[in-house]
Amino acid sequence: MGELLKIQIQNDELHRRLGGGIPSGSIILIEGDRGTGKSIFCQRLLYGLLKNDHTAAYISSQYTTPEFINQMESLGYSIIRDLIRHRLLFVSLYPLLVGVSRREKFLLRFLGESRIWEKEVIIIDSISSILPEDMGETELRLLTIHLKKLSSLGKVVMMTINPEDVDKRTLRVLEEISSMLIRLSVKVFGGDLKNSATIVKYNNARGIFQKIIPFRVEPKVGFIVEIAAVV
Repeated sequence: MGELLKIQIQNDELHRRLGGGIPSGSIILIEGDRGTGKSIFCQRLLYGLLKNDHTAAYISSQYTTPEFINQMESLGYSIIRDLIRHRLLFVSLYPLLVGVSRREKFLLRFLGESRIWEKEVIIIDSISSILPEDMGETELRLLTIHLKKLSSLGKVVMMTINPEDVDKRTLRVLEEISSMLIRLSVKVFGGDLKNSATIVKYNNARGIFQKIIPFRVEPKVGFIVEIAAVV
């Protein structure tokens, strides 16, 4: 039985709602439209992993390094020490994309960046940013083989995706190979808009997990799991 990567911090109970942690070897796909909280969800998990002495790489299509540091600080999740100690590798996709003449070549270059895959946890926010616009069978097979290899080595790979940004075939394959599938949404509850995470699939869960996790985000406090359920 593999290791359970802890994500516990003082401010919330997300670790308990997710069954006590994340099993090593997990491939996690976090789906949701824009504004549903995919990046925030990943940032909370990242901070919890770092606080429990795990190493991670975070690949972002949204932030530069200073912007990411400021974003995490705004949540009360300081990562500067982890960056200095090389326990966290942050990679912005902007400079990588500048040197690639064709989008189709970027996936191969990305998969070949060994420094990214050395960490215990790899977070790709979002996976659609590294995929070719016309995803062929060869590229899709290379990606799935790479993810499965990482899983067999005990690595955790976490990917965010907006279903509207990829074709149905690619989305279906990513859903099929994932061991945990989480769908984020925003719903009206009690007259207010509430974010919620629905765990659609959770293979190899080590403990009891909550199927629907309502949450909100507060400045300097970060990710807060709501007590009331969202229906």
